[in-house]
Amino acid sequence: MATEEKEKPKEGAARSRLIVRLGAFLVSHNLFVSVVCCITGLIALLLLPVLAKNTYISENALMPG
Repeated sequence: MATEEKEKPKEGAARSRLIVRLGAFLVSHNLFVSVVCCITGLIALLLLPVLAKNTYISENALMPG
């Protein structure tokens, strides 16, 4: 019985290993991650006017103070 309990991995340990693996992946592929983030940001900037067409801003919101 005691050996069976030692062989089972704990959920917390598996999650921390996943985070470590994800961190290692991001560090080893940092150029790829940077390019993907920049492209995503540019797409978001291009889509912002299209998605915000139906937005109404009140004149009172533009007044200072």
